[in-house]
Amino acid sequence: MQCNHCGRNNDEDAKFCNYCGKPITPIQQTAKNNIQSQSQTASKFDFPNNSGQGKLAVLPPQLIGWNWGAFFLTWIWGIGNSTFIAFLTWIPIVNLIMIFVLGAKGNEWAWQNKRWQSIRHFKRVQKLWAIWGFILFTLGILFALVVIIAAIEASNQYPY
Repeated sequence: MQCNHCGRNNDEDAKFCNYCGKPITPIQQTAKNNIQSQSQTASKFDFPNNSGQGKLAVLPPQLIGWNWGAFFLTWIWGIGNSTFIAFLTWIPIVNLIMIFVLGAKGNEWAWQNKRWQSIRHFKRVQKLWAIWGFILFTLGILFALVVIIAAIEASNQYPY
């Protein structure tokens, strides 16, 4: 489906434009043709993108949600997304709360603190953070299980 604001092509079931973030509504074919001809003359990045402007950057509605990369990778994700409040996870007790705050506010803070090419680019990068975070979290759990099993076997082999 084509956006009636910037003329970019989006998925057929998209409710918001992946480029400009505005709501997509069905339009008549003649209007589509006009937008197509206008979009061919527009430059590649000719759409409103307010990312990287700090508190002035309003989070597009389709980016509202949980950020698994921020939740799993905390301060590492914070460095990669210029969100240095993530260093609060180094403080004992605060870290237990901060991981959930990062998960809830991660998308907003990353959008505000770093310049992104488009909404689609932002989603792609955050998805990679989430995948790597889940992989490393899973490997950490498996390592902990191996250590616990080895400790149990060692204690059974040498009882007091």
